Amino acid sequence: MSFVQVEFPVFLAIVFAAYWALGRRTWQNTFLLVASCVFYGWNVPWFVLLMLGTAVVDFALAQAIERWWAHRWRLVALSVGLNLSLLGYFKYTDFFAQNVVAALHALGLSDARWAGLGVLLPVGISFYTFQSIGYIVDVARGEQRAVRQVRDYLLYVAFFPQLVAGPINRAGALLPQLDKERRLDGALVRSGISLALWGAFKKLVVADSIAPYVDKVFVLEHPAGPLIWAATLGFMIQIYADFSGYTDTARGVARTLGFELAHNFREPFLARTTIEFWQRWHMSLSTWLRDYLMGPLVGDAGAGRLRFALATIATFVIVGFWHGASWNFVLFGLYQGLWVVAYGLLVRHLPPWTSKIPGGDLLAAAFHLVAVGLVGSLLFRERHLDRLVSHFTTPPLEATPEQWYAASVLVAVVVAGCVPMIAEWAWDRWVRPDLQDHPLYLPVQTTGWAAAAVLLFVFYRTTVQDFVYFQF
Repeated sequence: MSFVQVEFPVFLAIVFAAYWALGRRTWQNTFLLVASCVFYGWNVPWFVLLMLGTAVVDFALAQAIERWWAHRWRLVALSVGLNLSLLGYFKYTDFFAQNVVAALHALGLSDARWAGLGVLLPVGISFYTFQSIGYIVDVARGEQRAVRQVRDYLLYVAFFPQLVAGPINRAGALLPQLDKERRLDGALVRSGISLALWGAFKKLVVADSIAPYVDKVFVLEHPAGPLIWAATLGFMIQIYADFSGYTDTARGVARTLGFELAHNFREPFLARTTIEFWQRWHMSLSTWLRDYLMGPLVGDAGAGRLRFALATIATFVIVGFWHGASWNFVLFGLYQGLWVVAYGLLVRHLPPWTSKIPGGDLLAAAFHLVAVGLVGSLLFRERHLDRLVSHFTTPPLEATPEQWYAASVLVAVVVAGCVPMIAEWAWDRWVRPDLQDHPLYLPVQTTGWAAAAVLLFVFYRTTVQDFVYFQF
C-alpha cells in the first residue's frame, strides 16, 4: 500500500481507532505489527515474508552477539553479508550480469545478449536493510542492548509509516518508544494531522503537477538546451517535494500514533556547500553513512587528507549506487563526492575577509544550487549515458521561439509549485512560533486542514505517480 492510494485514508482511520482503543502497549505493538504487514503486503504479499524472515535472522544474531561477545564481529559480518546479499540479488543482479555480457561482447568473446531475470525489487528493501544493519552494529559496539521481544524488533523494522522510504530510524531512538506506554495526546494528533496533510499536499499538488512536464521533456529524442535545464530544475523541485512529502506524511502519521520519527530535511536548498547540503538533505541516510561507512573508512582522527578524500569519494559512490542499479547513479555519487572533497579542502583555506562579503551566504547558496544541485539533478534523472552526454553538450541557450516558450511554461509551473512551499517555510519560521499558543491557532489549523483536503481532492489523479524513492 502507498500513502497516495485511495485505500490508505480508510486503512489509517481503522488503525488509529483500533490502536488507541487497545490502550496497553503490548496489545498496541502486536496490532501495529499486524497492520504494518497488511500495509506492506497489500500489493505483493510475499514481500512480507522476505522482510520478516531477514528481521528474525537479525533478531537472533543480535542475541548471539551478546551471548558470544568475543565473536561479535564475525556475527556482524554474517548479518551484513546476508542483508547485502539479498539487497544485491534483488537490486543489482540484472545490472551486473548485463554489464558482464556487454564487456564480453565488446571483447569479442561472446555474442550472447542479456534479457534479464526480471527480478521484482521489493519496495523499501534498501531502507529496512540499512536500518537492520545499523541495529546489529550498534549492539556489537555496545551502544544498544539486543531486543528481548521478537515482536518489538519486527515492529521496529516493519513500522508502516517509515517502512517503504524511511526515514532510516536509529535503534536508540525508535526502540525506546516501542518499549514505553503511550497515551492519546490531542495536541500531538493535531500536529501529526497537519504534518501528514502538508506532506500529501507536497506530493500530490506540487510534485505530481510538475512531473508530467518534466517527463515530456526527457522522452524527447533531442530536446533543446533551455528545455533540458528547465526540466532539470523541475525535477530538482519535484523530487524534493515528492521525497520530503513522503517523509512529512510518514512523520505525521507516526505522530498521531504517539511516535516521533527522525527528521530528514532541513532547508536543503539554502546549503552553501555540498557538505552542508548533505547535512540538510536525506539526513537519516547521511548520518547513517557517516557513522557506519565513512567513519570506519576514514579511521582515527589523525587520518591524512588523502585517506579522507578517498573515503569520502568511496562513500558517495556507494550512496549513488544505493539509489539504483545504473551508471548514472554512480556518476551522481562521484560528482557529489568530488564536490564534498573540494569544499572540504577549499573552505579551510579561505581568507577571513571572505566571510564578510555582503550577501556572501546567498551567493554561495546560489552557486551551489546551480553548479552542484542542478547538474547533480540531471545526473540523477537521466539514466542513459549517451543521452547524458548529449544533454551536457547541447548548447544551453540555443532553441527556437516555440522551445523557449515551452521552457518558460515549465519554469512557470515550477515557480508556482514553489510558492506554497516558500509560504509554508515562512509560516513555520516566523508565524507559527508566536501563534501556536494563541486561541486562534486551532481555527486557523483546522481551516488549513479543510483547504488541504479540498486541494488534494482537486489535484488527485487516477494515474497518480508513486513516490520517486519507492524505486530505490
